[in-house]
Amino acid sequence: MKNFCFTTFKELLSIDSFAKSRETIFPYQNEEFEDESIFLICHGDAYFQDHLRLDIDLGWTSNDKQWIKQFQGLQIQQKDDRIEGIIVLGNLSVKGSIINEEGDYGAFLYVAGSITCQSFVAGGSVIYAQGDIITQEVLISHYNHGYFKCDGLVTSPVLIISDHYTEIGNYNTSLFYYNDRTGEYPPENACYEDPETGEDWLCSPNLTKLLDNPTPAFEDLIFDLNDGEYVLSKAKQLPRKDEAYWLKKIYKYWNNLNRIPEEFKTQQFFKKACEKYGAFCFPYFPERFITQAVCEQEIQKKGTNLKYIPEHLKTSELCYLAARNQTNISSIPPAYLDKTLIKEVIHYNESEMSDVPPQFITEELLIDYVKLGRGLWLDKYCEIANVSKITVLTKALDSGIRFIEEVWGFHFREEVYLYAKRLYDNEEHQTAWNKYVEKFQKKIDRLS
Repeated sequence: MKNFCFTTFKELLSIDSFAKSRETIFPYQNEEFEDESIFLICHGDAYFQDHLRLDIDLGWTSNDKQWIKQFQGLQIQQKDDRIEGIIVLGNLSVKGSIINEEGDYGAFLYVAGSITCQSFVAGGSVIYAQGDIITQEVLISHYNHGYFKCDGLVTSPVLIISDHYTEIGNYNTSLFYYNDRTGEYPPENACYEDPETGEDWLCSPNLTKLLDNPTPAFEDLIFDLNDGEYVLSKAKQLPRKDEAYWLKKIYKYWNNLNRIPEEFKTQQFFKKACEKYGAFCFPYFPERFITQAVCEQEIQKKGTNLKYIPEHLKTSELCYLAARNQTNISSIPPAYLDKTLIKEVIHYNESEMSDVPPQFITEELLIDYVKLGRGLWLDKYCEIANVSKITVLTKALDSGIRFIEEVWGFHFREEVYLYAKRLYDNEEHQTAWNKYVEKFQKKIDRLS
């Protein structure tokens, strides 16, 4: 195995095979590098003992000691130059997986020979292998920002091309094949729309039955591969799937809550999930674990948690508690929604005014709304309530001199100035009146 060394893009262009490859793939990808852009090059076969990660937020600088040590013979530099990619002028062997989980970007990878690895995840990187590619388990290319090209034969038990610019010379797959770029795959391998959300595309049962973990979507498969795991149920190297394993999974990424096997959905596991995610995890566990006390505790933390509370546990008292902790009107059952509760919600979260049902938008509510602060879109709400804006503003001023701050601050006009003057320019309120006049003097001057 050869050592790695640093090189520049200008030096790479002097290598005939690389220069010709660049002409083949770069025009299609708008991949541009400066002459002095830094790459790593191996003039022969390369081997990695662990996983090779192409996500550029994981190292990829010339002075990152921990990251540099995975490259045989490479010496750490003093400067922190960004490494744009890897060039292997031979075969590339990776004991673990080659992983580019990030769909938007990634390091460039060029291999003049063949590639062997555990699994291969191609995302936002530009990747070109001139030889064959052999994986032990899965090759998946995902999202539409990257490019993957293999001139040779791709041999992988599972081969998935999902919304990705992938070009392969030929392929050999023994277990599962899906390619939505060409549409040439067995109909029974097709993804299907989630009947509950109508958004996500779920994996074919032909794929999920091959995988050891519950894997509803390709995204979940990519997460497991990014963790460096073997994923096929027949694999001999599977990790132990106990409670600690699944806790680690959910702590790392919330979407794994949807994958917890039923046997681990215990009271103890629920408690630990709550410590991490609070009420957000409620929908993923049996409702018998969710008590009124637990609900109140989560609402005290954040009123918007009301949306995760099972409907039969939502009470009028709980809704008022949620209102005092800035909840959303949309989470309150219609049976509990009345003018008093709405005023409570608006009092603590005035932005919720936009979700108030029209029948509850009254003169009384609008007066309170103005007194709270900015009173955005007041004209629109007055039109809905069929009330005069001036009436709302003057009645807000009737509530006390301190509301001059809100009315003049956000709804200043001659009528409200003169109305306030009649009310408060007197001996009783003179000190406070003078303070407001001084603060808003520029607005007052513009009236004349």
